[in-house]
Amino acid sequence: MREVFEEGLVAERLDLAMNAARADADGVEVLFRGHAASFMRLAEAAVVQAADVVEGKVTVRAVVGGREARVVTTDLTDAGLRACAQLAVARAKEAPAGLEPAWLAEPGGAPTQLPGALDPETAALDAETKGRWLAPGLEAHARDGLALAGRFHTGELTLAVRSTTGVDAFHRGSFSELCLSSLERPAGHRASAYRARTDARVDEATVADLAETTRDECRRARDPVSVELGAWDVVLAPPAVAELLMWLGEIAFTSRAVDDGLSFVEGRVGEQVTGEAVSIVDDGSMPHGVGVPLPFDAEGQPKRRTRLLEHGVARGIVYDSASARRAGCASTGHAALADEFPTSGSKPTHLHLEPGTASPEALIGRLDRGLLVTRLHYVNGMIEPKRAVMTGLLRDAAFLVEGGRPVRAVQPMRFTDSILEAFARIPGIDGLSRDLEAHTGWFDPWSCQVAPWVLVPGLRFTSGR
Repeated sequence: MREVFEEGLVAERLDLAMNAARADADGVEVLFRGHAASFMRLAEAAVVQAADVVEGKVTVRAVVGGREARVVTTDLTDAGLRACAQLAVARAKEAPAGLEPAWLAEPGGAPTQLPGALDPETAALDAETKGRWLAPGLEAHARDGLALAGRFHTGELTLAVRSTTGVDAFHRGSFSELCLSSLERPAGHRASAYRARTDARVDEATVADLAETTRDECRRARDPVSVELGAWDVVLAPPAVAELLMWLGEIAFTSRAVDDGLSFVEGRVGEQVTGEAVSIVDDGSMPHGVGVPLPFDAEGQPKRRTRLLEHGVARGIVYDSASARRAGCASTGHAALADEFPTSGSKPTHLHLEPGTASPEALIGRLDRGLLVTRLHYVNGMIEPKRAVMTGLLRDAAFLVEGGRPVRAVQPMRFTDSILEAFARIPGIDGLSRDLEAHTGWFDPWSCQVAPWVLVPGLRFTSGR
């Protein structure tokens, strides 16, 4: 059994760090992130890496004279935490003058453990069990001359925040990230397929289903054909939709996007910006029962269900405490967790494109001649953010559909289109599936996007690469 971060231990570590800084600071906030995980990677139809990783990380944020600094450490000893706290105070004292005055969030309510957030069996999965679950899929791929690759990460996540203003929040949850790619041998052949799931729980049946679906699709993706460029009616599978949602979150719904004048929401709240079929919310409670729930943000503020687009009408963005203060509203619980951008700023973490009424099969059946797109890659959403113009390539088993049936795999093509305009063409709620999947990007188990299958008429393809 892997070591886990017990609530009492975490509280004691955070108190030690906070007390080491509070005498010399006007305010202190300490954030703990931990994972006790089993990481597994696959390549060439074999398990190539299996390791247990236990890591705890503390961020100390000190405010001195209206200036702030943040310092991160993975040294959770008494000496390590004291050194981190003292360095945060010293850097706050040396921070440049003239910046926005720093302040700490007040308690925003009592965050509670979310139902379904912790599945003990998933949290405790070991490499031996996961290898046994994957074995039939690996063997079936090998028999077909295919290679199964990907990752199967599981474990337990711990998040805690304490501050001198009285914030006291603790969360523990399980996670599973299963991403499988089926690849045709020998190297150089183009056939590939992909399936993935991000969730708080996983079982053997799910692993078997994803492995079999991926293998079957890769076999059907052999010998892809070229098709003409131009506007195509497409059905986007959830991994493709989730990639677009992730980019919409970056370019439209953050405080930084608004501050930088990039967001299509800026100045248009209450206006129709895309089609009536499109409703996007950010909801860390994961009300649809898929994905990894999270009850509060990096400041310990409860994550609030936030309407971003409602039937195509812009409703707003997400806020952390600082951006909410500037806007004259309350935090929505979206202070960013990432160390790469250790300054105040909001970021959506659990975007949901609300489902429709159709089945995936019914959406595909509506294509007289179109494309079925599983996944996109090398997407660039920064071409023209005000219109959400994006470009990217098809990846993994894109199929030509004729008469409502996938008939042949197609060669990679590049799409370039305004996603706002493309989503405006979705033909009502029967253009989205009732089936939903949760996907994460760039291995970030703290966040995910929840997406249906979507029918998009006239998506524009501009080149073969």
